[in-house]
Amino acid sequence: MSSRPRLLSAAALLALSLGELPAAAAPPICDGSTSLTLIGMDTASGRTLFAMPPTADGQSSWIVELDGDGREAHAWPDNPKGRYGGSVGPGPVVAAIPCGPSCIQPVRWSAGTWEPLGESLSAPTASTADPTYDQAGAPWFLLHGVSGKAGQEQAWAFRYEGKDWRNRGSMVVAAVGQPSALPAPQRKDGVLTGTGLFSASGPPETWVSGLPGITAERRGQLIALTGTSAAYVSGDGVVYLSGDSGKTWRRSTWTPWGTQGAVGIWRQGKDYWVDFPFGDHRGALRLVWFDHRIPSEEKVVLSRLTPSGDWLKLTEIPGEVKTKNGEKLGITQILVPKGDTWILLTGCAATAQGSGLVLRVFDGKAMSEPRFVPLKTAAK
Repeated sequence: MSSRPRLLSAAALLALSLGELPAAAAPPICDGSTSLTLIGMDTASGRTLFAMPPTADGQSSWIVELDGDGREAHAWPDNPKGRYGGSVGPGPVVAAIPCGPSCIQPVRWSAGTWEPLGESLSAPTASTADPTYDQAGAPWFLLHGVSGKAGQEQAWAFRYEGKDWRNRGSMVVAAVGQPSALPAPQRKDGVLTGTGLFSASGPPETWVSGLPGITAERRGQLIALTGTSAAYVSGDGVVYLSGDSGKTWRRSTWTPWGTQGAVGIWRQGKDYWVDFPFGDHRGALRLVWFDHRIPSEEKVVLSRLTPSGDWLKLTEIPGEVKTKNGEKLGITQILVPKGDTWILLTGCAATAQGSGLVLRVFDGKAMSEPRFVPLKTAAK
């Protein structure tokens, strides 16, 4: 999701959740100015990986792993070596490390380190790496590059079978979202990227009949919910729904405050805007509504699309957390690591207890109070 990072002072975070603590035994590895960059998510365990830069020149970068309940976090020293990409799917996070011109080495996260996964792959120039898993648990490695038509991309797919990456074909796709590749609900051995379906049991194919008729500047992303139901979210945040694999589409007029006809005076993109939490949306589309209709009372609304096609407002909370000394702390990341669990991450903090993450958790029923999750660091 897009974020609006805010600097968090250690004093503010202490006032938020910790109180008086003894002197620090080790220097902090992050503070309120540290940015956390999402790498990927294991949707089977709920674990999410972040890249964390050093706090000063000459210090180490870190990999942070947050568990799916938002109660435990670990940090390992990291040497990125140009690593990029990161999977979202039911298995340990897979990423890519460059190994030469047009060469990519897939790597998989295991017990605090990146391990090679099979042999290297030959990648087209200027392509992106977008790994994932299918429902059978097999890793996939998708590459995306330019095509000859605006709004479309060329996609190449490889499936890890035995100890080798097997080429599963290439096709032109459109409406690629974020994450760019996810398990396919239609086939246990398949994955989706935009309009494209790749599987071990058949050739590449398009899984939707069509997309909503919108202008080029409003192009957005396609999301599979079940085998036949899908959602399309335009670039300006308008949601379109289909129950017949894209043969027909209807525009959703729901907002947390009534239908768009009733709230037309409020302007999307100014009075409120819509975004995705980070995670796998299969089965239930989830949206985050940032409510700025009253600027001094900013709110965040979590919502979910039910199997019957109705929207459910899950909870509404203030967009900022107020500390005891009056400082306001904003949300920087919203995750859905597994099931109905949402994690609202405020950021990192350096305290007398050590470094840690400040977050809130919605368990499907209630929102927790802000909590401080210490970072358990591994030896360098």
